[in-house]
Amino acid sequence: MNFSYVMLGFLGLLTLLFIALDVKHFFDKVFHPADRPQIDHSRRDFFKKNLALTGIAASTVVSGAGFANSFDPKIKKVEILLPPEHKNLHGLKIVQLSDIHIGPTLKKDFCEMLKARVDSIGADLVVITGDMIDGKVDYLKEELTPLTQLKSKLGTFFVTGNHEYYWYADEWIEWTKHAGLNPLINENIKLTYNNTDFYLAGVNDPFSIRLDPKKATNPEKAASGIPASAYKILLAHQPKTCFQAAKHGFHTQLSGHTHGGQGFPWNIIVTAVQPYVRGLNVHEGMNVYVHSGTGFWGPPNRFMVDSEIAEIHFIHKENA
Repeated sequence: MNFSYVMLGFLGLLTLLFIALDVKHFFDKVFHPADRPQIDHSRRDFFKKNLALTGIAASTVVSGAGFANSFDPKIKKVEILLPPEHKNLHGLKIVQLSDIHIGPTLKKDFCEMLKARVDSIGADLVVITGDMIDGKVDYLKEELTPLTQLKSKLGTFFVTGNHEYYWYADEWIEWTKHAGLNPLINENIKLTYNNTDFYLAGVNDPFSIRLDPKKATNPEKAASGIPASAYKILLAHQPKTCFQAAKHGFHTQLSGHTHGGQGFPWNIIVTAVQPYVRGLNVHEGMNVYVHSGTGFWGPPNRFMVDSEIAEIHFIHKENA
């Protein structure tokens, strides 16, 4: 465990506390009249000191609870309704991992725990929707070994997140090909469940355009060649891909990136840059499931926002 990340999270909470106190002090000076009755300064100092101590204690509790929660992703069951014309896919089960961030803090033991939990579900397929790593291939490929051995009937599939592009994405894409993680790079694959074909597509993260315009996220290309009558699932790291994806006939989009905010106050801030932050949403008739993240980035602090392993069931009401 990298102790510096733990302290970073704790100090971040303290910083927010003292900023809040400074803001309060500023407003007191600006908006209270200068000729207001004098108050007992000793009493005010007493309350200020106790408020600071209470804040420090609260930061400690939040850091401790958030720390423990960071390493224990919960299996979260999600139901996505199928339209009548696709009722034969009733029972299809997808396990989604996202934003695992194997790197400085999370290592092979975390991957081994994930493998055990995923294998216990008995998925038809497993998808990893980006930000799997924080580091180079040579440093992390051994740490990721358990994820190359995940059990499912149809295999494991991967799309890039923005963090892959911080760490030589082309090398990671090549590694996933050889490791059996089946990257989907603005492309799709036909799969079969219950004697019924459906299509799984994937797009590059939008960050890719900064490195190579030819590799920009492209839902239209990812949908190319898919019959109009087929059920279409898109893997896209960022929820905002939904604005393009809905135009190309996808029924469901599985995303991550937001970490569900990961913890207060970031769970509020992220709403300014993403249309959906967590859970199951509907965008122009298309399902958009936003995963809260399996690991974490930066300080290990998940307070009020659980990390998760999403167990996604596709159901038709008549068969439920």
